[in-house]
Amino acid sequence: MATTFQTAEVVANNAFTPPGGGVIGVREAVYNFTAAFVIDDVIQMIPVAKGERVVDLQLIVETDLDTSTGIVLDVGDGVDTDRYIDGATIGQTGGVAKHGSGLVTAAAAAAANYKYTAADTIDVLVAVAASGTATTSGTIRLRAFIVRG
Repeated sequence: MATTFQTAEVVANNAFTPPGGGVIGVREAVYNFTAAFVIDDVIQMIPVAKGERVVDLQLIVETDLDTSTGIVLDVGDGVDTDRYIDGATIGQTGGVAKHGSGLVTAAAAAAANYKYTAADTIDVLVAVAASGTATTSGTIRLRAFIVRG
């Protein structure tokens, strides 16, 4: 059964807010997991406020999440689960996926420039579960570069 997890940053909702005028603020969240992920698990990583846009993003998987080559991750939000990264396979060995990975259409590119009309969270979704033995502990890091206005 799928579960929604939250980082301390989402629970506290006390993220740095950039002052506007094109100034970029960086938010980073780390999720240390202690159980294997299943399909449709969601990790709410970083809070975003109304009026903000994500201009760059890095998903850093510091642990091999799957002993085979099955697990696939998306990064998005509560409206569009793969708004920023679609189909990242870095959970299969560990690695880094960047903003726009897997987004190959004009519509996807436009969605990646989304301005939030309400507060939300940037989430990691387990789109495809591990096909081998899933890892039961490790670290996922998400770094978002955000502007307001």
